[in-house]
Amino acid sequence: MRSGFLALAALLAVTAPAFAQTAEQPAAPAPAPAAAANPAQRFEAYATSDGYKKSIGQIAVMGSTIHHPECKDHKAVKRAAITIYAGPMFAEGVHPVNGLWLDRIQMDVCGKTTYENILVQGQPGTTPKAALKMPGQTSANPPMQDLVLKDIVAALATKKCTDMAQIIPVDTAPGKETKPRKIDQRGVLVEGAWKETWTLRACGKTVTANVDFTTDGKGGLTHKVKM
Repeated sequence: MRSGFLALAALLAVTAPAFAQTAEQPAAPAPAPAAAANPAQRFEAYATSDGYKKSIGQIAVMGSTIHHPECKDHKAVKRAAITIYAGPMFAEGVHPVNGLWLDRIQMDVCGKTTYENILVQGQPGTTPKAALKMPGQTSANPPMQDLVLKDIVAALATKKCTDMAQIIPVDTAPGKETKPRKIDQRGVLVEGAWKETWTLRACGKTVTANVDFTTDGKGGLTHKVKM
């Protein structure tokens, strides 16, 4: 399991493109009464079902063993947060046919509290796809995480650390909020600026990246990485 984060996409493509290949298929929640059949209520029942929570927990443990290989005891404790980017919709089956959300799972790693983030996408006719994202408590959305990680990898390359299998994310920690965040009526972040510290294990050394995030006023973010 000791493989780099950038190799994780390939790892997931082989071993975990969907829940059915990473864990037991989520058990069907009890049928919802007609009055509770709207998408939000169906998703709440789905995301809190024992089968789904077990599957997500197993994926979180897989991620934790990659990010913290020094520990041999990884336990999924509870859901810390769930962020919905596109509301899941349901047809006649158990699983959502679309939708995109991020599940943040609190972990116990040899007595230390850590967090694993799993991006989940509903798809028609089968179980959702799942992908591990940066561990920790970053506020960056998944596309921004990818951009920041790309910049970090480029910076490491200038220090002759280019073996992707030896670049392993460890944590992301929130820092100072330099401008209060503001969300508009649509739920879009339109104002705000904050700092985060990203920690990685790179070519046998622990490295940290200080990342500044700033809203662009259009619903997106800009970032700067200092190492």
